[in-house]
Amino acid sequence: MTSNSVVQNLEAVPKALQKKLEDAVANFVSQNPSSKKAIGRASESLPGGTTRAVLESDPFPLVVSSGSGSTLTSIDGESYVDFVSDFTAGLFGHSHPDLQKAITQAAQNGFSLGAVTELEAQLSESIKDRFQSIDLIRYCNSGTEANTYAIGTALAYTNRKKVLVFDHAYHGGCLSFGEAKNELNVPYDFVVGTYGDIEKTRAVLSFDIGAIIIEPMQSAGGMRPAGKEFLVFLREAANTLGAVLIFDEVVTSRLDFHGLQGVVGVTPDMTTLGKYLGGGLSFGAFGGKKEIMAQFDGQSDSRRKLSHSGTFNNNIFTMTAAVAASKIVTKERINQLNALGDKVRQGIAAIVNDAGKPGQVIPLGVGSCVGIYFPGEDGNLLRELCFFYLLSKGLWIGRRGFLALNFAHDEADIDRFLESFREFLVVYT
Repeated sequence: MTSNSVVQNLEAVPKALQKKLEDAVANFVSQNPSSKKAIGRASESLPGGTTRAVLESDPFPLVVSSGSGSTLTSIDGESYVDFVSDFTAGLFGHSHPDLQKAITQAAQNGFSLGAVTELEAQLSESIKDRFQSIDLIRYCNSGTEANTYAIGTALAYTNRKKVLVFDHAYHGGCLSFGEAKNELNVPYDFVVGTYGDIEKTRAVLSFDIGAIIIEPMQSAGGMRPAGKEFLVFLREAANTLGAVLIFDEVVTSRLDFHGLQGVVGVTPDMTTLGKYLGGGLSFGAFGGKKEIMAQFDGQSDSRRKLSHSGTFNNNIFTMTAAVAASKIVTKERINQLNALGDKVRQGIAAIVNDAGKPGQVIPLGVGSCVGIYFPGEDGNLLRELCFFYLLSKGLWIGRRGFLALNFAHDEADIDRFLESFREFLVVYT
């Protein structure tokens, strides 16, 4: 893939901006020879040079060697303030001392025990304290697994086949509903509603829908909140249809101690979790009402028995790190981080207005998750330019246009970002 292929994929862009992007990409290539070499080597055994689609990047991904606090260091020796935070999973920053201590302790207690430990109950109690919708919970290894299991659990409970999902939703690698069809999606009978639009969604409702799954704020879909009114509508629709309402809070649970369900005051029947709750290790969880989750209890009188296995569902490393992480995630810390996110959005809006360019850049998101939307014909080009410009300033944001803040960020990091964003706006718009 050549450095010019980024530009070639963008149609009908002004030649001046096109040239600036070509120069920005060329500068990235020249500054990161070790990353280019490493991806070339990886591509000999890994399709695309990585085993995680979201990390694929043209002309090649940045390859890092280490992380500490809010900073990542590349194999070319450059340091970056990390505003990607592992796509919201890295809530604690890098190498948090409490998590390091917990993982070291776990290594001393045995690796794969293949038995029940007290850690599972400790973790479940901390989760139930946060989420009113969860009476009982099961663990797995990712948000993808959690959502897949939650949908299956809901369909078994309702004895129905159809699942209501929404445009641009991302519930994992095999539950993705972007603009392009995902050939790897699990073969449920999906009905696609329009995110945030009550009337268009009402038009696709039917009594054979057994599960409704939604992100209270779409993350991969652009940091778009669904809005309270829409979530209330889905709660009422689920009640009328006899369907199970599932909130995918894999990402949004970081935005409030009680999740976005607590913010909007809408209680789902099931909730899925993942990412940061594992303290940086692979983790997923799905839980909900007692009568739904009782399907997994072999001793209950539930009308149906479901079997959910997984060698690493309760692995000692994740359970230990997750319990330690639960003590770090407090209401106060989440509120402090959300305040920094609010400062970013307010700062972007002020910079755009001060530059006399209202509407050319629109800040989105909730709390610590910030979306940056560039509308108009040149929007994709400007988003690319913004990414490469900030990277040249030692700031790493999500290339699709987002920041996910973590507990290691401080006011100085935010001020540095806003100043660099101001410079970008002057140079490129």
